[in-house]
Amino acid sequence: MKSGRDFYFSIETSFRAPDLKIKGSRFIADICPVSSKNEVTAYLDRIRKEFYDATHHCYAYRLGIEAAEIRAADDGEPAGTAGKPILQVLISKELTDCLLIVTRYYGGVNLGTGGLSRAYNEAAQLAASGLPIKKIFLTKSFILSLRYEDIASVERLLHSFDATFIPEFGEKVLMKVSIRKSFAEKLRSELVEKYYGKVIINEG
Repeated sequence: MKSGRDFYFSIETSFRAPDLKIKGSRFIADICPVSSKNEVTAYLDRIRKEFYDATHHCYAYRLGIEAAEIRAADDGEPAGTAGKPILQVLISKELTDCLLIVTRYYGGVNLGTGGLSRAYNEAAQLAASGLPIKKIFLTKSFILSLRYEDIASVERLLHSFDATFIPEFGEKVLMKVSIRKSFAEKLRSELVEKYYGKVIINEG
């Protein structure tokens, strides 16, 4: 995630690209959402089991909002010819919490290091371009305590910020609020200014 942003890009579902065939070699690219190394391992195991007779299972992943965890693996291909061009696709599309695997069946013709890099990159591009990319906003949560007579006006204010909220009714109204992170301080300021302590703001 770039500095100053309150959103990042990821995917919601898995996708398998159409096979890519180059000089007899067959490349099968899979992309899937992941949120931990355990999920990465589980998905890799599934692909390796499905294509148990393949020559290579090369992959790259980025994990975390800031894409702080990164790995690229060549799985027996010459160093830098597979994992790195796969990773470059994730970087170019700014995807995180995402695993991209390219399985190869060797076709008997050597592609050379440049040819391999291009083939793995092309296969990875096919997978990464095959489904919608989702912009995910970072959010902040509040719990508001307010009077019944202020419900309607507070709800209008929350709607104006595109905040989501769930009210709970008791002696007072408790409202669980979720709002885009970059809007949170502005909302807090308006609540303080408009309601003069009649709305109590607690961190969610």
